[in-house]
Amino acid sequence: MRTLHLASMSALAALLTSGCGKADDTSKTVSSAAKVEAIASTLQACSYDGKPVQADAAALTGGAPQDCASAVTRIMGYTGLPANFVVVSGPVPNAAAVIMLDDKRVPRRVIAFNPAFMKAAEAQVGGSPWGPISIMAHEIAHHLSGHTIVPGGSRPEIELEADKFSGYVLQKMGAPLAEAQRMILTVGSTHGSPTHPAKDQRADAIQQGWRQSCTQSGGLECAGGKAPAAPGGASAGPIAQGPTAPQAATTPAVVNASVPARLLPAPGSIPFKYGRFIVDETGRLDPARMRTMEQRLYRLAKDSGVEMSILVVDDLKGLSANDYAWAMMRQLRIGKLDVGNGAVAVVAPRQHQAAVAFGPGLAKEAEFSDPNTQLVQWIDAAWPNCEDADGCAGWTDALFTVFDGTLFWAERSKWTIDYQSLGQLLDHYNKINAERMRTKRPFNAATDLPNGNLVRVTGRITSLKSPTSFGQANERLLGGKLGYTAVSMTTDDGHDLVFYVAPRLAPLMPSSSLKDGARYTAVGRLQSTGDKASRQASSMWLFSYDAI
Repeated sequence: MRTLHLASMSALAALLTSGCGKADDTSKTVSSAAKVEAIASTLQACSYDGKPVQADAAALTGGAPQDCASAVTRIMGYTGLPANFVVVSGPVPNAAAVIMLDDKRVPRRVIAFNPAFMKAAEAQVGGSPWGPISIMAHEIAHHLSGHTIVPGGSRPEIELEADKFSGYVLQKMGAPLAEAQRMILTVGSTHGSPTHPAKDQRADAIQQGWRQSCTQSGGLECAGGKAPAAPGGASAGPIAQGPTAPQAATTPAVVNASVPARLLPAPGSIPFKYGRFIVDETGRLDPARMRTMEQRLYRLAKDSGVEMSILVVDDLKGLSANDYAWAMMRQLRIGKLDVGNGAVAVVAPRQHQAAVAFGPGLAKEAEFSDPNTQLVQWIDAAWPNCEDADGCAGWTDALFTVFDGTLFWAERSKWTIDYQSLGQLLDHYNKINAERMRTKRPFNAATDLPNGNLVRVTGRITSLKSPTSFGQANERLLGGKLGYTAVSMTTDDGHDLVFYVAPRLAPLMPSSSLKDGARYTAVGRLQSTGDKASRQASSMWLFSYDAI
């Protein structure tokens, strides 16, 4: 992973219009000097193999070739997920997952390619077309998973996640295991670093993803690395661009039989992005109704970024439904890690258990719902009918209805991080308030209220147990259904801040638990504003963090 900040909207616009595909002359309207000024001092990156990037910002002049766009389109076609990024060309060694800030300093997820990327990457692996595809899939995984991106933001744990995703997708595309691993074994480092694991570890992660995909596809020789991909797989050669229709929306019919329709990864293995919204291991749900719900969940992910997976399982592997749901939340990397907008519902009818794990962002929106009770009630009412020869039939819809309320609020919540510091957010709303006072216009909650905005902050943890006096943590918000604790931070721009932290957050974070005195970048939803002059703390619901 790498970070790229562009303060210049004109430079960003030129990049976005050039993108992958035929070179676009509009990029020439921005001079090389302007591009250097825009990005030269802010490119913070590491290459796919973990080596420092020596990027020449002045070389950022043209559009990437058509083969980049074709390959990205094809990779996305096998994920079953909507793209949450745009594709541009840039002065990177090969391909990079980056963040660009527009003129409002709103981060935009971007995949940046070196214009000569495809041919150069193929040359590194003796002409194999799978080399560049494996790098692309790795970088795409960072954005699809919403890995928290900060300066020097790579972490061994999330690099392994992206590698596993790469192996999974390449198997779907028809790559033998050896070809899926070839690039990292060629360019990777023998020894690990603080940001990237050793190449043997990364090759093993690719192997895990490849074999999992192979097993799901019904391969008979997955251990040998030569099993064919699922129907529809082909070579890595160029293809014509086509629509990125969701694979989830064309899920093959699930026959009503005792054979599991889909296999899930074992809890505790390397997480990776999983492009399947509904999994029915029992084979009893109605296929047509599943496809309709898959399409709804795909649209939700495409339009708002929120992801929800519904797993009807045969075996909880010795866990409770609640623990299994949380294990799958991590294993399948549902939602975007930085804003926590995912949910995993687990229904184990033959064990009479059910639970939903909500990411910390979505948990706030669903705080007053009770899907766990409703799901157990569905098991009691529906499952005796589902065990009949014709399966669940209309009871399938009754299962999905349980989630109507959650989906309703998820669709109406904001999931874009519009502010890159607490000071930036407060300054913006102070100006709005001053304008409202001057013009004497009525208060409009939609435009005048800072609370509820997503904001990224950077600072140092000053206490793992915030005081609950006036201007500090609100004692009434602690504990409760979600078990919140309060942690204090002083931000780099001098604001006192209280985080309300859910107990399930730390296991989802690559940085593990928050540590007193450590520096972090964090994302959350503003709960209240304080006053810097009088040292009254602002507060926010914490959704993610990454150590600096």
